[in-house]
Amino acid sequence: MTPPRNSSAGSARVLVFVDVDNTLVKGASIYMFAIEAWKSGFIKWHHVIPALFQQRYFIRKGETTKRVKSTRERAQALVAGHQVRDFEKVAESAWRRSIAPKVFPEMIERINHHKSQGHEIWLLTASPQSLASVMARDLTLTGAIGTTLEEKDGAFTGEIDGELLHGPLKAKAAVQHALESDVNLAHCYAYSDSAADIPLLESVGHPVAVNPDHTLLAHATELSWPILWPESTNRHQTQRSKKAEKNAGH
Repeated sequence: MTPPRNSSAGSARVLVFVDVDNTLVKGASIYMFAIEAWKSGFIKWHHVIPALFQQRYFIRKGETTKRVKSTRERAQALVAGHQVRDFEKVAESAWRRSIAPKVFPEMIERINHHKSQGHEIWLLTASPQSLASVMARDLTLTGAIGTTLEEKDGAFTGEIDGELLHGPLKAKAAVQHALESDVNLAHCYAYSDSAADIPLLESVGHPVAVNPDHTLLAHATELSWPILWPESTNRHQTQRSKKAEKNAGH
């Protein structure tokens, strides 16, 4: 897949929204965080075991409603009662040791191309805001829009402030951000792996499916959207393509 051409927007501002899990990185960032949190003593081992199994399933199959609910519950359980400053230290470590090595090189290439065009690049993810901000900072992106965890007296309450940034809420966040920035979404880009993000992808003029689950793959193929398969996802490409073709035949 060739890099995007120069936007027809000319000198107009262009926003690029990038999902994190299975789009920017292989796997789910909250589970990688869980491993690092255990190693640092932030959480207990019994929090980690379910994360290991769900991480393997997520990489193979992609996102499901059940996994999203589990991710929310697990994120709340991981941080409840912990100091925000301790979470931020673990987030830094998790990014360097576990998450950064799993970033798809093909996505870095795309991001660098967008940077060369002067585009503003935002991570748009269900991952906690603090963790997403670390990723955006180290990748020298414009910023990150993630799920906000509720805080009180410098500690996490175990609740989410608002809603998990997922599905239609991502599209809503992108539209709101574009409105506040006075940017035309017809000139903007979005990258995602999940059918849950179809509303987000449809909200921009340049949607790109990355390592798509079989539902998004079928949708993207039907609409002739660009599809990016990182080299390390070749096996998943074959499996999901067959399933997408099978479902299209019904």
